[in-house]
Amino acid sequence: MKLSLFIIAVLMPACLLSACSDHAEEHASADKKKTEEHASADTKKTAEHVTSDQKTEKTSIDWTKPSGGKYPDIKQKHVWIDVDVKEQKAYIKEGSKTLYTMIVSSGLDQTKDDATPKGTFHIEPERREWFFFEGYQEGAEYWVSWKNHGEFLFHSVPMTKDQKVIKAEAAKLETKASHGCIRLTIPDAKWIYENIPEHTKVVIN
Repeated sequence: MKLSLFIIAVLMPACLLSACSDHAEEHASADKKKTEEHASADTKKTAEHVTSDQKTEKTSIDWTKPSGGKYPDIKQKHVWIDVDVKEQKAYIKEGSKTLYTMIVSSGLDQTKDDATPKGTFHIEPERREWFFFEGYQEGAEYWVSWKNHGEFLFHSVPMTKDQKVIKAEAAKLETKASHGCIRLTIPDAKWIYENIPEHTKVVIN
């Protein structure tokens, strides 16, 4: 009886010690798991933040600069303009080869009055350095007509009557935003105005 009590007395602390050790290991394992989960969550948040920043940078277009880098030399070349409304891009092409890509804003396409016509057109004789339309209280620089002799144009981002950029509208480049015309950065509009000749084919799709 005494021996049994002795064995119990000796073994019990060992069992308790073992249980405590197991509990400590479980606790440490749980803490490690929580730490890893928090680290994973923080990493995910950081990645999401970076992705969000990248998206913001992608949609921020500088309307004071060429949207596709250095302009090509199109002298001695027979070019045409391919406007992709879905991509909100205008491609200066020679045959099937793309020489330059411009970021644009086409019509909102919400009603007949703010839609960009689709089809094949040609650059018309009308072009000027400036216009202002009282009805919309918007103007633009470097316009070139491609349909209805002054109705549908390539032109710069919108401006006020005193020729100051309307920043809220200019920031919409690369999205549908116009009343039917094709908006461009100021240098892109100027380049088309100065370099694309009358009768140049324009395809809107």
